[in-house]
Amino acid sequence: MIDMERKVAKDIVHKGHDDDVLIYDARHLLPAWLDAGVVARANLGPAQSEAVDLAYRADSDRLVLRSLPTVIGLDELEQAGLSEALPELLLHYEKATDHLILTGVWIPESTEAKLAQLPGCEAPLDVGQRRRVHEVLKQLDGCPQQGLQCFTLFNDTANYFFYRKHHEHVPGLMLIEVARQAMYAHFYEHSGYARGEVSISIVDLMSSFPRYTESSFQVDVLVGDYDGLAPARARKVDKRARFYQRGELVADIRLHGEVIKMPVFKRMRNIQIDPSLWFRPLKGIRQEVLVRLESGRHLTGRLELLSMGGLQVRSDSPIDAPAQGHAYLYLENEGMVCLPVQTVRAHAASTDGLLRLQLAELDSQLRFKWREVLKQFTYFSHEETVAAAEFGQPLWMNLNPTSAMSEQRTEP
Repeated sequence: MIDMERKVAKDIVHKGHDDDVLIYDARHLLPAWLDAGVVARANLGPAQSEAVDLAYRADSDRLVLRSLPTVIGLDELEQAGLSEALPELLLHYEKATDHLILTGVWIPESTEAKLAQLPGCEAPLDVGQRRRVHEVLKQLDGCPQQGLQCFTLFNDTANYFFYRKHHEHVPGLMLIEVARQAMYAHFYEHSGYARGEVSISIVDLMSSFPRYTESSFQVDVLVGDYDGLAPARARKVDKRARFYQRGELVADIRLHGEVIKMPVFKRMRNIQIDPSLWFRPLKGIRQEVLVRLESGRHLTGRLELLSMGGLQVRSDSPIDAPAQGHAYLYLENEGMVCLPVQTVRAHAASTDGLLRLQLAELDSQLRFKWREVLKQFTYFSHEETVAAAEFGQPLWMNLNPTSAMSEQRTEP
């Protein structure tokens, strides 16, 4: 297992737990070559010059990554067993009569690793070295800035969701989630937006899987804007994630989306829930409910159903007459929530301790929170077929959808 410090921060990829983060060892793709004049004019300090010298060698008027040859003889490729890589190399090298000449600026790490097998080429830099070099290069005027980032896939084959069934390959759904996480991390690094300022709404997702991705070998992800580096604070998102394993492209995923500012996003997600709809608790809510009546008596029960207007609780404590009070429930990661109860009464259709709790009026903040509980932690059970008036449904539950749109969660 890797050190957790190597993983991308969970907040950056919109996850609540470190276990759900599927990418680590974030680094930037370094340009294959630099204009030597750009570096010379920068007047780098000793430590910065050392970092650049570690990564690049002088070659005429250019500085070239030490792991990349400037010229490759076709016979050298054949002798090194790399003849099959020729179509891939032609994306970055220009073919002459009997040799290839380096022209491309952005060469994937997988291709770089292959070429390091040729005589005279040095081993590629490790993650830490790449980060140090990038920190120097990003400050240089005139240095190419494509904004390509690399990540390594954290392929935990014990992951319950993706590997409940044993696979000999990485499930495609997992690759899509990895692409989404890598794109979010890339977005916050390069977009100019701060985390929490905006949300990304996915419009469409296009994916291609030319090869199976084996579960037993490392997978690296190269992420960037689809057509060069996008302008700062752009309103559209168009990103591409390419997956490489053992030097081969195994998946290619493109995402189109829109940048939405958080106040707008919250209004879009502030859906109305009819109080006649009942939901079953699924997660995030302890099913034990405490009810404190105004008389001072306390009831305990098991939560069975929830709605915007009330609760249904099964309790061994009988109640002879309707009463008022407060209900207390415990929410995961949030603590106790207290709901005012207008009426507690035995359920008319039950004789085995089923209680119906009708909620009193909730203020706007609590109403918003309670609606979020129903949206996140429950699943639809049924629609109440009896008219709400028979249960004394309070008028405040008949919300005006337009007025409710102004309700906002208070940000921490």
